[in-house]
Amino acid sequence: MALFFICNMYGGQAMNFSKLIQRMWLWVVGFFVGCCQVQGLNPFGVGLLGATAITGSGSSLVYIGILLGMFTKLSYLHVIRYGVIMLIIFLVLNSKGLLEKRTNVMIMSLLVGMLSVIVNLGAYYLVDNYITTYEVFLEGLLVFASTMIFVYGLNAIEKDYVKITVDSQAALGVMAIAAAALYGMPAEIGGVFSLRETFALFSVLYATYRFGLSIGLSWTVIASGIMATTMKESLYLTVWLLITMGAYAILEMLVGGRLLYGLIYTLIYYVAGMFFYDFLLEENSQKAFVSALFLFLFAPARYMLRVDDKVKNGELAENSPEWGRLVIGRINELASAFKRIDYTLYSDAATGIGFNDVGEIIEGFTNQLDKQVPLRKTIEARIIEELALKDIQVKNLILVKNNDDRYEIYLTARVRKGRLVHADIVRQIIQKEMNVKLILKEESRSIVSRNYEMMCFAQKPAFICQTAVRALSRYEGEISGDNFYIGDIRGGQKLIIIADGMGNGAKASMDSNSLIEAMEELLMAGFDKEMSIRLVNSYLADKNRGETFTTLDMMLVDLHTGYGKIYKQGAATTYIRRGDWLEMVKSTSLPVGVVEGAVCEKCNKKFYNNDIIVMVSDGILESIIVENKDDYMRELLMNIDMDYPEDIAAEIVSRIRAMSGSRLKDDATIIVCKVVKTL
Repeated sequence: MALFFICNMYGGQAMNFSKLIQRMWLWVVGFFVGCCQVQGLNPFGVGLLGATAITGSGSSLVYIGILLGMFTKLSYLHVIRYGVIMLIIFLVLNSKGLLEKRTNVMIMSLLVGMLSVIVNLGAYYLVDNYITTYEVFLEGLLVFASTMIFVYGLNAIEKDYVKITVDSQAALGVMAIAAAALYGMPAEIGGVFSLRETFALFSVLYATYRFGLSIGLSWTVIASGIMATTMKESLYLTVWLLITMGAYAILEMLVGGRLLYGLIYTLIYYVAGMFFYDFLLEENSQKAFVSALFLFLFAPARYMLRVDDKVKNGELAENSPEWGRLVIGRINELASAFKRIDYTLYSDAATGIGFNDVGEIIEGFTNQLDKQVPLRKTIEARIIEELALKDIQVKNLILVKNNDDRYEIYLTARVRKGRLVHADIVRQIIQKEMNVKLILKEESRSIVSRNYEMMCFAQKPAFICQTAVRALSRYEGEISGDNFYIGDIRGGQKLIIIADGMGNGAKASMDSNSLIEAMEELLMAGFDKEMSIRLVNSYLADKNRGETFTTLDMMLVDLHTGYGKIYKQGAATTYIRRGDWLEMVKSTSLPVGVVEGAVCEKCNKKFYNNDIIVMVSDGILESIIVENKDDYMRELLMNIDMDYPEDIAAEIVSRIRAMSGSRLKDDATIIVCKVVKTL
């Protein structure tokens, strides 16, 4: 198979074959390179083995393939010599001392060349008239050069095939491997099928159509030059170059696809054969052309889509207006947060927020901004290819990483023709190519329409939180002074808050609600948690002058990792049940708003599947009329044989009401949260 086609299949990892099957493509290339002997020497086979050892590309299979290829062309003494050289190279480059240094391509390639020289010098002294000193050092130089060039090619094939369109070293490396394989390929099979000419023509068609005129012409010169050398017909170089240039120029004018390009190329090929170059219409040449055209036209569509110029030039992920709108949107969220908490920069110095604090707030906010990161060009190209098969045209594709190292993908696309496409189809394609479980964010568009629209996909969390709430007033018909919040914030985190205002009724409710709204707004805008608590505490202390206060009981659970943080200021005990084990998290700090700079207690927890977390306000514990309230709650929670948060919350409230005679000592709120692993 022509290497440009292998480059896309093998490097793109597109088909769901096993790793062994994928390595077989390189084994076939190794076999043909092993057949590529020049004046009885084969430095290119040694260079390919050295390159696969440096890049870790399955050198054991390549070793066998190269030796088998050499066996068909060289004497058994040469095969033994090359076998020893490649075996030593393989062992040395895979030794522990060199594993970490293989990234230095120049040094490793030089080492491969030196090992070739050392073994060949041994052969020179052991066997008379077997190899000359001139050949020893010439081959060592060629081994060094070919190894270094092949490394660039293998890296492009395996990691980023789009790189060959923008990186001259990568393009040279891929074409060097392809040229060595093509040169070593048998001219015919059974005297009937023109193997070399068929795959040379197919690779010319493929490279030009897939990667553009620059790569196409470069490869056409190389492939036709090999054909001219092996077939003793110098006109191959002129004819193929002219046909390729003419066909591509007409295709660009007509703006067509693969079928049109094949028809144009066929028309020019036969016109050139009938009027100018008779050898094109010889039987073997026609068989080769028809076979190559058949492969080109009927190859799987995903491997034949043209690489978008935006992918080549990196325009999809850089300087896009969509990225600017995202940043502006986050800045607007910051402004909204400041407005919602309703504070002034001109508060009293003793209790207000100073300019230094505001500077820290803005600095902290900028650190929380999502960072745009490069998406590997190979993955980018495959996503665009797959979407193009669904008639979806991509305008921008942006990969961002937030402060918690979570990835989000922003895609701006439209349907070119046909029916509208559901965003879930897009999600599945991106998810498959990136090998990351994704979800469509709630604020994202759910349909790809005929106008460019932005869709946002985020990493799918590994956990979910099932929650249940019971909020009870001390006095029937009077508003509770407690308030609570349960929701999701940036980075896939579950936020749960209970705020208990001082006393009962509307004033206490307003105070606790102000605290929750301010915390929610700041955290949703991306503020640091500790800074948000400090800011709200300072604001409320200044506003209330210490006359009223509110307790803060807040839990954040990272739904991707299961790690959680519990923050408490004057709050009641939190209970964590895991099977037959129970932990209590207590607080001894002052409530929010008593004094500026009050300490907020924090602890980190790792939650596991089926963990139960129970958060309560003081009203629950005060209504327990036993001396040791924590022991009572421990026994109660451990004896509740229920799994669903709703059932657990209902049972706790029922037991507390029965104990207190339905007369609560204070407003009471209970939140039961169950952590469930989904991935």
